[in-house]
Amino acid sequence: MLRWLLCAVLLIPLGVFAAEENHFAEQINQLINLRSQAYQFAQEHQISEQKSVKLTRAQSNQMRDMAQRYIQLRGEILPYAEAVAPLFQADVRLKLSSEKPTNAVDFKRTLPLKGATYTLVINPNDAAGQQVLQDIQQGLAAALVLMDSYQIAIEPYANNPALNYLLTYDVGKSVSLRQLASNYHSSEFRTRLLKATQFVDQLMAERREQGINSSVIENDYYALSQSTIWYVSLHQSNQVDVADTLQYLVGELGLQQQSIQNTLSYGLSMGFGNMAGLAQTRKGKLTRLPASEVQALENQLKPLDILLEKTPFRLTDKMIPGHYGHVAVWLGSEAELRAMGIWDEIAPAYQAKIRNGGRIVEALRSGVTISSLEQFLNIDDLLVLRESQTPDVDYQHAAILTALAQVGKEYDFNFDVLTHERIVCSELAYVVFPELPWPISKALGRYTISPDNVAQLAVNDEPILNPVILYRDGVAIKTDLRETLSRLINPKTTLFAKQ
Repeated sequence: MLRWLLCAVLLIPLGVFAAEENHFAEQINQLINLRSQAYQFAQEHQISEQKSVKLTRAQSNQMRDMAQRYIQLRGEILPYAEAVAPLFQADVRLKLSSEKPTNAVDFKRTLPLKGATYTLVINPNDAAGQQVLQDIQQGLAAALVLMDSYQIAIEPYANNPALNYLLTYDVGKSVSLRQLASNYHSSEFRTRLLKATQFVDQLMAERREQGINSSVIENDYYALSQSTIWYVSLHQSNQVDVADTLQYLVGELGLQQQSIQNTLSYGLSMGFGNMAGLAQTRKGKLTRLPASEVQALENQLKPLDILLEKTPFRLTDKMIPGHYGHVAVWLGSEAELRAMGIWDEIAPAYQAKIRNGGRIVEALRSGVTISSLEQFLNIDDLLVLRESQTPDVDYQHAAILTALAQVGKEYDFNFDVLTHERIVCSELAYVVFPELPWPISKALGRYTISPDNVAQLAVNDEPILNPVILYRDGVAIKTDLRETLSRLINPKTTLFAKQ
């Protein structure tokens, strides 16, 4: 399980963003690689643990080269954050309005005088407003990545008195690492960061509630923001007051140091790997299924079936050990839900989605949603699991309503199945079927469950779930489903048994 989490945070692909955003993605990727090197260098030479550190000339030069490169990359990325920072001054109030035109475009020239307040309008329906909202998402992502990067790449050196000379070393950019420290610890900067985070969270939550889809680029920026240590720590605070929240944040980062260090030994914040979801080399093989076979497949499915899939053409798949990479829950059709006597208990908005073909509850990077079977089948492998014992009506009602209660929640980039405010894909099964003996384990300070952990319940000595449908590499498997599944998720065990 530890390996699954660490593999999921190893890299961020350059193809994640739309074509016009590749430059930003390239800059972020270079910074992440650099901070990984800097952190590993600090670990190797015990810079965080020892006050007196002896480095060779070559090692000192390597450290200075990393510092110079860090400042260069920071200088390239910081403008994205600075461009929208004025919007989040204490004396500026942002207002979303579909009735008034956006006037936040020239905010640098229209900011109020000191001591005054000013309201800026963003209309999400006009081109200017859409651009401002996208810029805000990009700027927030840049700021959060920079905050993480300072903590990971610079702070171990900044806290070591023997290396204090490095912080005043002129690297030719008219800025020293000591000056960067003042920015990192600035209460005003942190206050703006919190305000921007709250604004974007509210924006995305309202869109989900209203069934409005964010653009692919905005979803990528939001996923990048959510996957940072600073974002996760900010959202673990229940404080309302900004000052209290920031004070909590400082303490919380210290309290989490052990679990953070485990993750940061790879130089990355939690969850970056999930941004690979959109980077794919082709379409899934099951998109080629004829309409008649798709309909036949849907006819075989029953409410509360558990769906697992594999997408080897996506980078995400390569970062999650095990065979399967995603878990979802089948809701069923309106007719089936009416027959169960639960239709009238479902919210009208969800009824509309089901009537329009929505059949599956799944946690995507953009949040928990209701998808159609056609949307889901952009995959190569499909596994459908069903409980061995048919549950009673009350159980089915509770499970269906629990699945629907997750819709609209944000993706859990902290991978913690014991916190239900946010949901990771494999957590859906854990939440909807809490009485099953899920093989969760603790790793990096949180309890997690992987997709293969879900499938394991169908191949144990006393299986609780039955494999009822299995597609492998685009081809339907008709016989020996349990044996085939066991080979897929336990390849080493199967090989050992044969030997």
